[in-house]
Amino acid sequence: MLAQLAPKVGEDLVAILQLDLEIARRQDLDHAALEFYVFFSTHRGAREVTRLSPSGQIGKTVKVRLDCFAATVAPPPLFHSPLAPPLQAGPGEASAYIEDLDDLTAGNAVRLLRNGAEAFPAWLDAIDAARTRVSMEMYIFDDDRIGRRFADALCCAARRGVSVRLLYDFIGCRHASPEFFANMRRAGVYTVAYHPYRLWRPRFWTLIRRNHRKTLVCDGQVAFVGGINVADAWLPATDGGGGWHDVAVEVRGPAVQVIEQTFLRTWNWRARRRFRFKRSRVHRPAPAGDVALAAIANRELVDRFSIRRAALHAIRASRERTYLVSPYFMPDIGFINGLARAVARGVDVRVLVPVASDSLLADLTSRASFARLLKAGIRLFQHNPVAHSKALLVDREFVSIGSYNFDHRSLVYNLELVVNALDRDCNEALAATLVEDMAAGTEIRWEEFCRRPLLTRILERLAYGLRHWL
Repeated sequence: MLAQLAPKVGEDLVAILQLDLEIARRQDLDHAALEFYVFFSTHRGAREVTRLSPSGQIGKTVKVRLDCFAATVAPPPLFHSPLAPPLQAGPGEASAYIEDLDDLTAGNAVRLLRNGAEAFPAWLDAIDAARTRVSMEMYIFDDDRIGRRFADALCCAARRGVSVRLLYDFIGCRHASPEFFANMRRAGVYTVAYHPYRLWRPRFWTLIRRNHRKTLVCDGQVAFVGGINVADAWLPATDGGGGWHDVAVEVRGPAVQVIEQTFLRTWNWRARRRFRFKRSRVHRPAPAGDVALAAIANRELVDRFSIRRAALHAIRASRERTYLVSPYFMPDIGFINGLARAVARGVDVRVLVPVASDSLLADLTSRASFARLLKAGIRLFQHNPVAHSKALLVDREFVSIGSYNFDHRSLVYNLELVVNALDRDCNEALAATLVEDMAAGTEIRWEEFCRRPLLTRILERLAYGLRHWL
């Protein structure tokens, strides 16, 4: 019996080791500790993997497990040119942009919300219409004009019997007074501060680990995900706000259940027992449209690379265009290489960043990678006022919107969530928004970029050395 099993076991083991080699090679991370981490974080649970023949052709699919870790990678050939295009699904198969088809939830309706001018009224209307529960997760919830409007809406909902839960980040809400949240608690709003920092009990872990998500779910029927915080900076400049440019997405349909359960996983971990809400009590809404989407979230200790992998997978499948916007764009080497390979395939790759964000150090670090991007043929645009959107669109079908910054902090430390949707209408709406911002901004040219002062270059290199802590 053992003699009969030995060839089969050896054959599967070779496939697993080859796949592990592929993971290490394709990630191209610029930090040895992260390469070690990605090996373990991507090998969880039994998965179906596609075995590759020595010639690089796709072979049969097998299900493998090595103790508690299973190998999982996309199916490009093991030995191929770094600039070779990945294997893609046939024309018109939008699912080619999704890394794990098990993450897809069908039957949804999505709507793009541009800036606070569109997002805030939609959020307030949803809170006012809530009848059973409101689940809100916010990185910044300021005690300012728009913040007080949301506080009043949450308090009114609690007074009419709605179960209101607010999970806010302690560091992100550092400018809001403790009394601001105490008033909401007295009105019946359940509030929890994520990782509060106490001087008499200092813990560096709680200081650097932040909840960067921005989500709102009402009655388990409608959800909002994006990069917009509750603060006057996102109000239009005509209303006395900062006029920051940002996007969010409104989701209706079965995927709302996934988004709310993601919120409750963090809430139940941090809230007192009597304030918890079992995730099993969240029912799946009826279909509301024909959009398939995947709500991808990382967690404190696992799935740290899930959002990055999903984005890279979509970029590797691109054939026509890839537009990306991020306020703190500090990509690792592997992500830059993914964009460069797309350019080599003839894809129109553009990146939109702000002229100046709210962090000078982050701006310097971001510009330190511009030379490598420009040399690869990637077009860079700067926009003023602040372009705070965190979005990615690929070709005409794929769009990703959420809280994820393409930087080391989102990759390793922060809790993040994105919605990856296969929807042409949302894709075109986001493309029109980004093209408009690019046209209103300025494109960074290689000749002009090379003429920046020597002192600026030195500061950029020094800041880049701190990228793992920003």
